[in-house]
Amino acid sequence: MKPKDAYTIIFQDEAVLALNKAAGIAVLPGRGRTESVIGLLAADPRLKGCKPLVVHRIDADTSGMLLIALTPQAQAALAKQFREHTVVKEYWALVRGMPLHESGSVDQAVGVDPHNPKRMMIKGDEPRMARTKWVIGQRYDGVSLVKVYPVTGRRHQIRVHLKAMGYPLAVDPLYGGTELKLSEFKKRYKLGKFAEERPLMSRLTLHARSITVTHPVTGAELTLEADLPKDFRSALAALDRWARRT
Repeated sequence: MKPKDAYTIIFQDEAVLALNKAAGIAVLPGRGRTESVIGLLAADPRLKGCKPLVVHRIDADTSGMLLIALTPQAQAALAKQFREHTVVKEYWALVRGMPLHESGSVDQAVGVDPHNPKRMMIKGDEPRMARTKWVIGQRYDGVSLVKVYPVTGRRHQIRVHLKAMGYPLAVDPLYGGTELKLSEFKKRYKLGKFAEERPLMSRLTLHARSITVTHPVTGAELTLEADLPKDFRSALAALDRWARRT
């Protein structure tokens, strides 16, 4: 994957780099993935020789906001904010079902699934306490847009907590379904005789929408937003037209 396809630079100064990461590329290599954002950044001339340093991660198949430090001092300061849970993160998630309430929170420990180390689960092995706040963004027929605010940052936390609520991501091979199709919502949907329906989305229906931190050098509040990628925008447009509930 080329840098222009893997990420878009949203913000850059001498200490902080913010990216809108594409779905399908890992932040760091490992777990069977060799290509990574960090690897591509190391060769990106726009960094002018600065070494990219990881502050946090988002899942490889999640798109959206990724914050990178460009100095060890900035990395330490930002990492401290993540540890102390002062960073505000907003994710947009398309989930199956319609929560009864307009908002809420999930406070349940997340650990490794003892039967599948690639999965996480409530409790599990070596569980760590996790908290996720959420608010309904829009209700559709059988699907909801949920705005999610993870307070802690456990691996797969949002995905596991949404599943525990009974509203898994609409597309999530590990914890939910495999694709989101227009034919699920559009009445009298028809295809040509030899046509095959293409899904609205076939990757995680999860996007890291925004992040708010204290700038590690200036001390000012810094809020950054990552635009929705084309597949997520198209899915929402189709849902708004054919499945929106008032």
